This record gives sequence, C-alpha cells and structure tokens, in this order.
Amino acid sequence: MQKRFPLVRKTTATMLGCFLATHLLAQIVFANSSATNSVAVWPFTPLAALSPPVVQHHDRSANGIDNFILAALEKNGLMLAPAASARTLVRRLYFDVIGLPPSPAEVDAFVNDPDPKAYEKLVDKLLADSRYGERWARFWLDLARYADTAGYEGDPDLPNAWRYRDYVIDAFNQDKPYDKFLIEQIAGDETEEIMGAGDLPEPKPEPTVALTFLRLAPFTEPRGDASRHEMLSEMTATVSSVFLGLTVGCAQCHNHKYDRIPTKDFYRMKAFFSTVQIQRPLPGDGFQIGGPLPAPFYRKGEKEWATKLTAQRNADLAEARSLVSALDKVEDVGNKSDPKSSLTSEQSAQRSKTKARIRLLQQDLLRLQPVAMSLRHSYGPPFEPGVPETRVLDRGEWDKPGEVIEAGFPSVFTGHQSPALIRLDPFKRWPTRSRRLTLAQWIVNSENPMAARVMVNRLWDWHFGRGLVATPSDFGKLSGGASHPELIDWLAGRFIESKWSVKSIHRLILNSSTYRQSSKHLNSQAEAADPENTLLWHFRSRRLEAEAVRDSVLAVSGRLNPEQFGLPIFPPLPEGLAEEVKFDNSKWDTQDGPEGRKRSIYVYQQRSMSMPFLQTFDSVVCDGTRDRRQASVTPLQALAMYNGRFANEEATYFAARVRQEAGDSLATQIQLAFKIALGREAAPDESDRMRALVSSSPIGDGLAAVCRVLLNANEFVYVE
Repeated sequence: MQKRFPLVRKTTATMLGCFLATHLLAQIVFANSSATNSVAVWPFTPLAALSPPVVQHHDRSANGIDNFILAALEKNGLMLAPAASARTLVRRLYFDVIGLPPSPAEVDAFVNDPDPKAYEKLVDKLLADSRYGERWARFWLDLARYADTAGYEGDPDLPNAWRYRDYVIDAFNQDKPYDKFLIEQIAGDETEEIMGAGDLPEPKPEPTVALTFLRLAPFTEPRGDASRHEMLSEMTATVSSVFLGLTVGCAQCHNHKYDRIPTKDFYRMKAFFSTVQIQRPLPGDGFQIGGPLPAPFYRKGEKEWATKLTAQRNADLAEARSLVSALDKVEDVGNKSDPKSSLTSEQSAQRSKTKARIRLLQQDLLRLQPVAMSLRHSYGPPFEPGVPETRVLDRGEWDKPGEVIEAGFPSVFTGHQSPALIRLDPFKRWPTRSRRLTLAQWIVNSENPMAARVMVNRLWDWHFGRGLVATPSDFGKLSGGASHPELIDWLAGRFIESKWSVKSIHRLILNSSTYRQSSKHLNSQAEAADPENTLLWHFRSRRLEAEAVRDSVLAVSGRLNPEQFGLPIFPPLPEGLAEEVKFDNSKWDTQDGPEGRKRSIYVYQQRSMSMPFLQTFDSVVCDGTRDRRQASVTPLQALAMYNGRFANEEATYFAARVRQEAGDSLATQIQLAFKIALGREAAPDESDRMRALVSSSPIGDGLAAVCRVLLNANEFVYVE
C-alpha cells in the first residue's frame, strides 16, 4: 500500500478545538476507504509521499517541478527547450503575475541586472505587488460566476456583490491560506466557536462578505419550493466542481454516466446546504431576489471612503431632484395655460437624463451600505424551522420526493454512504448550525486528496494555458486523466506543507526551468512525438485575456487609473449601444473621466450586456462557473483594435506620451514607442517602415498612426 502523505495541516488556535472531532472523523473515513473501496484509482487515491525523480539532465532542473517534467521528456527521448531571453522573460513574468506590461525602465533594469538571482528577485517583487491580486482574482471570479446583476428578465442589480470582488483581491494579495479561503466562502458564518449557552456570536464582516460566493448564481423571481431546490442544487454543483473538481451536479437526475457518483450522493451532499437561510428581499424590491446581511466595512480606510462618497452622492442626488422639480414646475405652469408643454426639447431631454441620474445615484447609495450579499444558517426551533428532511428526488424533479437520506460525503472517496458527523454546540441549541462547516472542513482535510490537487492544477493551468489535467473542474473519467499525476500530487503535498500558501506554488512554478523555456523552440522530433506539447517541451505562447488587453492599452497610453478597490466602474460604450441603453432601462452610469479607466476587473459585470470591447476578446459575464476562457481569433478583434473608438483614442494619448518623453526626434520617438508597447527596440527595417508611415500620414497624425500599428501587432496581445 502506498504511504500516505502525513497530516501536516495546522489550523488556528480558535478553530482547532472546535473542529478536532471533524478532523479525526475525516482521517478515519479516509483510512478505511482503501479497504472498502479497493478499486479506487487516481485521483480518488490518497496523496502519497513523493520525491522528485532522478533525471539525466539535472543541470536543467531548477526545482522539483523540472525533475518530473524532465523524467517524462527523457522517457520519450526529448528535452526542455532553451531558456527564453531576458527580455522575453521579463515581459512574460509581468503579464503573468500582474497582468500589465513592464515599463521600458523595468525591462532595462532586469536585463542589465548582473545578480544571478535577478529573476528570483523579480518573481518575489511581483508577487508582493498589489496588482497581483487584481490579476489573479479575475480567474477566481470566473469560477465563482461573479456578476453585478442577477440575470434573467429585468437583470436586477446586485448592489453589494462588488464587496466579494474586493475580498478575493485581498485574499490573493495577502496570501490567505487556501483552506481558510475555502471555508470562509462555504461556511463563513459557522466558524466562530460556541461553548456556552448564550446567543450566537455576531458573524464577522469579512467571512460574511466571503459567503457571497454561494449567492452569485443567476436568480429569477422566486417560485417557492421549486426555486429553493434549484438554488441549493446549484450551490451543491458549484462547490463540487470548484473545490473538488468533480461534476457531482451531473448526478442530480440520474447516476453519473461516467464517474462513480450515484444520484443519492448528490442529495447527500445537497443536504449540507439544507439549512441555508437568505434574508427576505428589501421592501419595494419588485424582483424579490433576496436581501443583504449586515457587514460593516472592515478594510483599512474603507469606512471613511464610504462615508465621504455617500455624502457626495447625497449632495448630487439633492441637486438632481431640485433640477427635476424646477423643470416639473415649468411644465405645470405651461399645462395650466395651454395643453402644449412649455418645456423646450432641450429641457425635456435634460429632465429625462436627470431622472435617470437620480435612479443611478440611488443605486450607488445602496452599494455604499455596510451590508453584504450574504446568507446564514437557519436559527432553528423555536425561532425558525429545524433541519428539513432531505429526500432523493425522482429524475431531479422537486415535487417527486423519494428516499429520505442524511448529509454525507461522496462515496467515491469514503467507500460508503454513512451519514457525516455534524458537530453541534455543547448544548445542542443550534441543530441547524455547522452543516456547511462540516463539509468545508472535510474538503480541506489534508487526508482528502482533491482540494489541494484541484487548486494546484488550476494554478498550473493559469500559468501555462493548459492544466496537467486539461479540464480543471472535472478530474473524472472524461478528463482523460493527468499528463503528470505524480507532479500534481507532489505539488499538492508541497501546497499543504506550506500551510496552503498559493504564493508558494506560484514561486515553484515561476522559478522552474519548465516555465522559463523559450516558446520559439523548433524541434521536429518533439513535434512528431508530442504535437500538443502535453509533455511541455517548450513554453506555449498565448493571447492575453480580454481584461489584460484593455488594461495594456491604457497602460501604454499612460492613462490607466491605478486606483484599487471600490464600486464598479462604467467605461464609455460604443455610441450606438450607449443610446440604446440610456435613460429608463439603463444600469450603465457612463464615466468618461479617470474613474472609468481603472483596471478591467472593476468593470460592471452586467449579465444581459457585456462590455463590447471585452466581449470581442472572449470575456464572459458568467451565468455559471467557468474554469477556462475561450481564445478565439476573429476579424472583430482586428476591427476593434484598429477602427474602434477606444483603441484609436488611446493611440492618440500614447503618441502624446511618446512626444513628451522622447522629445522632437522622430527616430527616438519610434524607438520609445516600441519599448513601451513591445518591450524592445525597433529593428532597422521596422524603424524605416514607421518613418515611411509617418511621412505618408496627415500632418499631426503620423506618430498616432505608428502607435495604432503597435497596438495592433500580434506581439502586443500575445505573450511568448
């Protein structure tokens, strides 16, 4: 039998006593699983204590990752590609870690740094940069099906969802231990230890915000029991795919067609969510999508920021109401003297626009309330209903209940379908509490192989463009298995050893020779043996995702607003679209100033309308969890970058920046433009062509034309 990976997880002192029983139970469950589930195969096997294999080309190995990759390559008669150039590496690293291009000064500083540890120092510097969280939170928000609206008809606003976005950015920047990050999003309201007979402790604001994760699915008007079944089923399926890498949701109506997940296991897992309680909708909420919970602002300076902005919005609201009132009086006077309106067409348009502004200001004031789009557990008898009976539903239909079951973990791991032990408070006053906590603690128990495997594979996928398991949210049979299962297990072990530090896995990956390979390696033998580059014999070049494209355009033009966190932003839309959505039906509060030029992670995520520029480059406003982005190549992308208002406007500012920094010399201007946009100098033939372009362009437009060409270069949107 394989030696199991030792139990190395360390919990905080406050949680250790409370959850010791849960840990011990989970260990017993996994210890017995090998006997009762003798046909278990990877990834359902326990983590083993692995050491990197010995390889022939040990001189190419920077850390254990390379040993696993080299071992597979050498077995097939292949080798790693040569290391990429310093200029390629610095650009790759900046885009990968913070999602922005390096400045010319940053490129030169790295290229000219004689320190043999210059690369490792740059890795640490960028991981400590607060822009890292903005970049990597975007990937997680796709998994969390994040949006600022609920979808369906009316697509109502979710005014406090933005606080979850900022929570995720903070979690990545602070390197919040992944086990804590997971627990807070599934059971943040249940983590406070209860030892006495008093009232429940007030939930802390940060985990209250984290629980927004469970509420981010699209939601339509409630239809009683049917809607509750759909809501809890969606939570079950999402938690399973995001944290366990299993499509448990496929077993809602029938036994899973490919994996050993019976229908009963879906409902056993769903039972952990059976006591979820969502606040009643706010008074006057016609959409009835559920209300928020109190969550005081907890981030440094956030309360003061919200207070100041609230005062400003209230002043703007009073001014707007006063203007509408004055215009209404003018119209009333006209109506009394003549059926004809006494307002001019300009005044009528102004009134309509101001009324729309009033509605948008009121929406902003809701966003600035110290509340979160969260949930809690039911208080239970005698205040609220107790733990409801959970039944297997025939064909997944809510009104066709079948066998009664109790909450339990998937049998593919445990080898049985016995109920889970729910640890209640000592006085058993709160029988509805701790169900989600029991599930979350089981998921992150170090004896559970999946949570660590799934997360390290996601990090690998986001760094290399393809996971070691190609389907990051499905480790089941249809995934085709892992290309390097031992490497995943070794990384998962290191992840747990590091106390679930995400940045520790980043460092391992980024410092590996595998990551530092050239993407331009030509090897006919390797092409024939491994055309998909599954064995990683070279680095995969890949296009930037939509947000990084937009952010890079703003960065090189010098107009990117570095302000972080806060309310959603509303960049200008194409003129035709702006006309269609303005006034009464619009949620888009267009911001033409600097506030509309913050990074793309802050753009308002409206499910019924994606920002066209981002949509063109395959961004998504999620209606479900998305583990990967498409990477299409379409004529619309070229049109958006060459003819679109956004790219053309920023090309003009890019040219102005170049003139200011380079002076009057055209040769110097061209070289600087290349350095800013592409991280390198122009080759002689490129410089000649750019000079010719300037000469053939209308007076005053020549340098802007050069800048527009650079924004349209493949090199600008692809990372080598």
